[in-house]
Amino acid sequence: MEQDYFQQSNMAHRLSDGRSMPRRLSNDAQDKRSFENFYPIHFRDRRFWIPLSVIVISLNIIWWRLPLLHTQSLQGSITWQIAPLFCYTIAIAVGMALMMTQNFRSLISYIFFAVGSLFTFSSLIQSRHEIFVLLLLLCVFLVIVQQLWLGLQNILGLILLAVLATFTVPIAIFYLQNNFVTEKFILQLLPMFFSFIFYFNPILMPNPDGRKLSILTLGLFWVVLFSHHVGVSTIFVVLFSLLAFVLQFMKAKLGNWQNMGYILLQAFSMLLLYH
Repeated sequence: MEQDYFQQSNMAHRLSDGRSMPRRLSNDAQDKRSFENFYPIHFRDRRFWIPLSVIVISLNIIWWRLPLLHTQSLQGSITWQIAPLFCYTIAIAVGMALMMTQNFRSLISYIFFAVGSLFTFSSLIQSRHEIFVLLLLLCVFLVIVQQLWLGLQNILGLILLAVLATFTVPIAIFYLQNNFVTEKFILQLLPMFFSFIFYFNPILMPNPDGRKLSILTLGLFWVVLFSHHVGVSTIFVVLFSLLAFVLQFMKAKLGNWQNMGYILLQAFSMLLLYH
C-alpha cells in the first residue's frame, strides 16, 4: 500500500509526458523552460531547414535594412569591402536560429558564433576598435545566454540581448560604409531596440512570467512606434505585433515554428517601419 502511495505521489508531480513537474518558485532557467516541447530534429527534416532559413533571412533584413537606407540617403555607395561583415551577420544569424529552435541548448550554435567572431579579425573591422569590440561582445553574449546556471534567460538577459542586437550590427554596417555615425541614425534605432525586446520576449522567456512581461513590452513598442511614425504602415505593424502577442499562447501546437514566426513578424515590422 505504501509503495502504491509513493508511486501515485510521484506521478502527481510529473507532467503528462513523464517529465518532472517544474518548480514554480525557482530562479533556475531550466525550471522555467521545462514546459516547452522542442523535439530533436533531423537535418533532412524540412521542419529544421525552413525555420532556420526564415530566421537567418529575417535577422539579416532587420540588421541591414536601416543602415543601407541611411547610406543611400547620404549618397554613399555600397561597396564589397563590407563582405566580411556580411559573412559575420550570416554566421551569427545561423547560430541564433539554431539557438532558438533548439531551446537555447544548441552546441552547434557555438561553432557559428566562433566562425562569426573570426570575421571580426578582418583588417576592415579590426582597424575600427570600437566596432571590433562590439561585434565580439555580441558573439560572447550569445554563448553566455545559453548557460542556464548564469540565469540570464530573464528580463536582464532580454535587455542585454536587445541592446547588443540593436546597437552592434546596424551601427557597424553604417560606420564601415560611411566612416561616421550620425545622431539621427542612432535615434532611428530605438524602434528596432524595443522590437527586439518585444519579439524576443516569448523566445527568451517562454513561461507565465514572460507572458505577463509581454504586455509591458508590447506597450513600450507601441509608444516608440507611434512617436517614430504614424501612417498606414503603422497599422500593419500594430497588427503584426498583436499577432506575435497571441502567438505565444499557441506554443504547444506550433513547436519549433513558433520562434520562426516571431522573427518573421519582426522582419515585416521593420520593413514597414523603415522605408
